[in-house]
Amino acid sequence: MRSLNFAQDVSKEIKQANYQMDRVELKRLLAELTAAIASSKMELSLLQGVCDARDKELIRLNEALVYKGNLRRRGDGYYKSIDGRPYGQPYCSYCWEGNQKLIHLHNRILSKDVRVCPHCKNEYQAIRTPFLEAEGYTA
Repeated sequence: MRSLNFAQDVSKEIKQANYQMDRVELKRLLAELTAAIASSKMELSLLQGVCDARDKELIRLNEALVYKGNLRRRGDGYYKSIDGRPYGQPYCSYCWEGNQKLIHLHNRILSKDVRVCPHCKNEYQAIRTPFLEAEGYTA
């Protein structure tokens, strides 16, 4: 913000001189003006990055809020629900409760008794995180 104010002051100084400045002074002021504008552009790009990061966070939180109403916990996992009844593949309870991330649990290779979260690596008993068919629901 300071660089924008400085650029404005330099441009006013050039305007007030009414073309009666010597060439060296004019070049110096134009160089200062160029530097101030470049600095302003850098500040604006940093602010744009901050705004983009906040926008992404707001979108993530909004999605988490939407999903929160559609999820039900059953056993050790979270499931999507229809009319309050859970169905489908289980999601990792640790990732959902800690980070609001919906990560499906996967069967461990060579063992159907254990499911693993690919994100946090937590292990769950398959009997406590079964696949649930949706009753009366056709995909």
